[in-house]
Amino acid sequence: MKFGRPRGTRDFLPPEMRIRRSILDKVRQVFEQHGFEEMDTPAMELWEVLSTKGGDDVERQIYKFQDKGERWLGLRFDLTVPLARVVAGTPDLVKPFKRYNISKVWRYEEPQGGRFREFLQADIDIVGSSRMEADMECVSTAVDALKELGLEDFEVKMNDRKLLEGMVESLDIKERFGNSVFRALDKLEKIGEEGTMKDLAEMGLDEVTVEKITGFTRLKGEEALEYASSQFGSSKMTLDGIAELRRLAELSDSFGLSNLRIDFSLVRGLDYYTGPVFEVKAGGVQVGSVAGGGRYDGLIEKFGGPPTPATGISLGIERLYEVLFERVRNEMKPTRIEVFVANVNEGVALDAIRLSQELLRRGVAAEPDLMGRKLGRQLEYANSKRIPYVLVVGPDELKTKKFKLKDMVGNREIVAGLDQVVNIAKGQINE
Repeated sequence: MKFGRPRGTRDFLPPEMRIRRSILDKVRQVFEQHGFEEMDTPAMELWEVLSTKGGDDVERQIYKFQDKGERWLGLRFDLTVPLARVVAGTPDLVKPFKRYNISKVWRYEEPQGGRFREFLQADIDIVGSSRMEADMECVSTAVDALKELGLEDFEVKMNDRKLLEGMVESLDIKERFGNSVFRALDKLEKIGEEGTMKDLAEMGLDEVTVEKITGFTRLKGEEALEYASSQFGSSKMTLDGIAELRRLAELSDSFGLSNLRIDFSLVRGLDYYTGPVFEVKAGGVQVGSVAGGGRYDGLIEKFGGPPTPATGISLGIERLYEVLFERVRNEMKPTRIEVFVANVNEGVALDAIRLSQELLRRGVAAEPDLMGRKLGRQLEYANSKRIPYVLVVGPDELKTKKFKLKDMVGNREIVAGLDQVVNIAKGQINE
């Protein structure tokens, strides 16, 4: 019997994990430079938490199960809903509360390129500020993180859920079709305009309304705002959405985001968004957006907290991993071990272990042989792991305190005392 892993999940062996860790370390560093602090929440949540304001599509994607006490639980499908639960239950948080969370989430959806059922998200959120500056701080932080990873040529697309609400309100379809329309439009990039129009028609919308909706999504920039004002300006929601987008455009230069674009085709599918929504694309990346998010001013209140404004954005770590794999692999050291401590025979094996411990105490990443292998096999192991130095320990070396240090990269050998070995391994002196 062959034992496999669940569909839509992956195993990451040490070389892959080094690459993922390198990506996450850079992302974490940028998040903290911008003042975001790390937190985490349980991987599983009570079902009533996960099903609050997520939408029908999200509920179908949640991994749901009963525990032994017959309580319904589920694996978190994003990191925003758990954050809202925490904030609602912690009223004394200093505002603005700027947090980041890099953790796994789970969604039962069809695996495809860049999409998995278990995946890592890197979220930043600002809770407590209703000002558009908070939205732009999240976007600019995400862009800085992507720049730190070596990506360039960013396009930041923005829309506003209030504008979309105003549109369906003006078309007199909000009560019957509102959220369904948004979820259909969220698939626009994936299935194209023709597929989206078909989905809208299958809901029961007439041909004229379908054309008005899809025509609306074709608009971009100032033309889009002017059209929305002329066609749907009787709706307060529309006017509020226009005002928010104009304010974001005004702030873009101050936040170093001159490439911001208003694009009415952008619709984030989650029902809890209430204001600006945004996505970031990077030049040369063929896997769709690499970051996305939006404002969700009503979500914390849903969990029993006071009305609390909030906004955030998430980096698509799995997509970034696919894009950056080769680049990061070529830049990285193959191993963190700097010195392999080899023994010439079993009689000095414990001495080799003691020396490796001494190197560790002096700040040198070192490891001894744990397999009882002959010296030649130990050297083969060090070479296969691309460990740069091998310290050879034998009876004579222990007496004289002078050791053979093999440079596995330069194919050289010197005799050195332990102090000199430490300095060479740390790069403080040349051999």
